[in-house]
Amino acid sequence: MKMKIITLLSWTLVLGVLVGISSCKDKEGSKTETVENKEPITVFNFDDQRQLSAYTSLDLDASYPNLLNPEISVTDYKTVLKSWTELHQEIDAYLRRNNFSWGVEDESISILQKIYFEPDGDIDYYFFRVLNPRVSPEKKEQFADLLAEFAQSHQIDLKRDQIFAQCGKTKYPNG
Repeated sequence: MKMKIITLLSWTLVLGVLVGISSCKDKEGSKTETVENKEPITVFNFDDQRQLSAYTSLDLDASYPNLLNPEISVTDYKTVLKSWTELHQEIDAYLRRNNFSWGVEDESISILQKIYFEPDGDIDYYFFRVLNPRVSPEKKEQFADLLAEFAQSHQIDLKRDQIFAQCGKTKYPNG
């Protein structure tokens, strides 16, 4: 029974990633790899007005093309989509390994995310907005801290000649 629940939760995450990709409105095959000794990334929480203002002032979307836009990744869209899905499976596994709890009864947690990468797949910036209204500010802050830790030891295994971004709405299983 427990295995069925874990399998169901994993499929929910994958489905949530696939469905959420189309919700990202930007102008512009791979597993996550472990990396060492990286610079700390900047994580922005949409609900923190100071962080939102700092994020907006950087205008990252102007210089980081969104690879989940099929017009940009015409030839390898499936590889890009696969990399995005695998990255979120790794994030979910990282949250579980760190015993993270969202502190709400919701079956899943929906998050709008924009992740900005270096050409080698290192994460530069991570912007998120938790869409479940009952998630507390403290839990969002804890989530941001775990994302920053995650980025220190993981990267997307997608390489490009220039910086790039991926964004979309993801559903993480809760529990």
